[in-house]
Amino acid sequence: MVGGPAACFGKSIDLSAPRAVPAVDELAGKWLEASSLLAMPAINNADGSAEASRGMLSIDNLSFPPITMTGNTGSLLIGDRPTKLDRTRWYPYQVLRKGTEVNIGIETAVRMIYDKRGLLFHLVLTNNGSTEQIFKLGINLTANTSKHSSWGWQVPRPQEPDRFNAVAMDNGRSLLLKDSEGQLANCFSFEKSPDRLKANAHSGEAIWNVKLDPKQTMTVNYVLAIGYADSTVHAEAVDWADDFNGTYAQVKTDWQTRFDAMFTPHNKYFSGYLPTLVTPDKDLRRMYYMSVISLLSILRTGFPVAKRVYVSNSPQSNCTMVYFWDTSEWANTFALLDPAMLKEYLESWLSKGIYDGYAEEYLTGKLEGPWYSANDLSIFRLINAYLNVTGDTSFLHEKIGGKTVLDHLVEIANHWKTLVKPGHTLADYGDASNLLECVPTYVGEVASLNAVNVWIMRRVAAIEDVYGSKSVGRKLNKEADHLYAAVMRLYVPGKGIWNTVHEDGNRVPVHSVFDFATVGLTIGKDLPPGVREQMLSFVKRDLVTDRWMRALSLDDIAASASNRPDHGPMGAFCSWPPETMRVMCDFGRYRTALKFLHDCTAVTYEGPFSQSRELLRRSDNSRVRIAPAPQTYNASNGGSFAETILRGFFGFRPDFLNKTIVPDCVPRGFQGKLLNVHVGNRVFDIISGVRGVSVTPVN
Repeated sequence: MVGGPAACFGKSIDLSAPRAVPAVDELAGKWLEASSLLAMPAINNADGSAEASRGMLSIDNLSFPPITMTGNTGSLLIGDRPTKLDRTRWYPYQVLRKGTEVNIGIETAVRMIYDKRGLLFHLVLTNNGSTEQIFKLGINLTANTSKHSSWGWQVPRPQEPDRFNAVAMDNGRSLLLKDSEGQLANCFSFEKSPDRLKANAHSGEAIWNVKLDPKQTMTVNYVLAIGYADSTVHAEAVDWADDFNGTYAQVKTDWQTRFDAMFTPHNKYFSGYLPTLVTPDKDLRRMYYMSVISLLSILRTGFPVAKRVYVSNSPQSNCTMVYFWDTSEWANTFALLDPAMLKEYLESWLSKGIYDGYAEEYLTGKLEGPWYSANDLSIFRLINAYLNVTGDTSFLHEKIGGKTVLDHLVEIANHWKTLVKPGHTLADYGDASNLLECVPTYVGEVASLNAVNVWIMRRVAAIEDVYGSKSVGRKLNKEADHLYAAVMRLYVPGKGIWNTVHEDGNRVPVHSVFDFATVGLTIGKDLPPGVREQMLSFVKRDLVTDRWMRALSLDDIAASASNRPDHGPMGAFCSWPPETMRVMCDFGRYRTALKFLHDCTAVTYEGPFSQSRELLRRSDNSRVRIAPAPQTYNASNGGSFAETILRGFFGFRPDFLNKTIVPDCVPRGFQGKLLNVHVGNRVFDIISGVRGVSVTPVN
């Protein structure tokens, strides 16, 4: 373990950055022209998610599993004309929108009550003209919901005729939508009654006859409650509308409370907590806390299968599933934040069989999908992180599905052998659907996952040496050495890239970040220095852009056939930039990695880390935007930026075998502290200064 401050730089550092965890408002995006966005902002709470429409007020893609909504919540009209959206702004807890209609300034905000199936709508109209404005204001009111027992990637949104019947209530203050099948109910309720509340067959409309003097404003507040029983939903809506201001303010308070808890020892919401980052580097600070708020955005507490579920995607797709691979992108962050839930996940997945699916669906507890090529990497990475951070070595001897966890690790270490074709050495991972999906040449025997196999065998060998059989460890190490040599034969000399071997035996080079990141993070230290330099040159030249990166080089032969923004040439899955930074750090290029991190910070002023960011043009100076559906606005892979800041920039590499915390004190190029880093029952501060990194025990 690295020693105290004197081991690296002698004197302690005086940091001017604030000590406290930021207010959630500090993490908001900027006002952006709606026409420049590929995807509209999303809002979330502990029960579900939704997306702002391109109108001024309505919400689309609403889901409160097991309830989902088809269509939107209704449009805003002035003089029977739909209002035009000009600008929008994302906050962790709300979506703001602005527009103008004939000198009438329009501002709206929509929030979700944190732990209820409810929406709060806030509308302000301002007469920006010099004369009196008289007009009719209308708000359409619709909520066509349905209930579904299990979901897959596609959120069930049936296009059936609306089965809800609208009834005006409370002297024209509330509109109850009654389900003709008696399963569901939805209710709109206004803080103050509109001039007229019109109940149509399956929807409604609130109407005001408005007269505004110059600079005069008008405010409309209303709510939507979604649920099952008419009386319950109606009562909730009325309660929220009666205390609209208090309910509205509580949303922000609840978000801040949960966010603060993510960094608080012995908090009541999570089984662990994350280190607090203190640094004068504003970009580093923003990227860390944006990564964590991205995780809070996909946290759900209303599923029947587990107390806390960190869904992999929302709101456009998925919404109920946890993917092994996506979750492993923030494995150590997860082990710090919520080790009890990570262990529960692992016990569930190992018991169900990690070769029988690629994700768990948390309405039913069933595995979804076929076996996926990254399953071994994902599950092993999560188990390894759990052991390293918690020191819970008893987990190795826990029996799950008739085998100990250590037995499962050995099985994972050897699974690749079942994929080797006769006469070959490397595992063959099949077609594109089992790999990067949209890169048709990335098939067969690939460097990335075969390098993973080398790393897993070596790590399991080390675990076996201490907690199992030394003979098993020796055998795994021997096989790892043999496989490593075969992986190296895939390297394209001088190019920094790797070949794939197709079924017909052809060797096809692929210019992909996946090879760079995965090879670098698993066997990077074994690579010859010249290979590491060539890999870095390739990434900086072909993949890194001014504000983000592309996952596939424009020069790759498959670039024209690979148009997805996550793994193709026009963007990147949100884990690829931080994983690239971690490899840069592992290769000793901390300043290069830090510059890349600083350059990527600009993307967070649109919103949280999403499934992917898309480049709008082919040039390196292209603007970057959150990619549209079927990519999702919120995604758990955003946790990988926190993972990289912890493990790459600060070098937090706990190892339950050799008891290290940070293996070296090489200068990182920035000043900062990680406060209250816990490993097992020990707590440390990790400090980065001008002369290096040190670890100081807190207890």
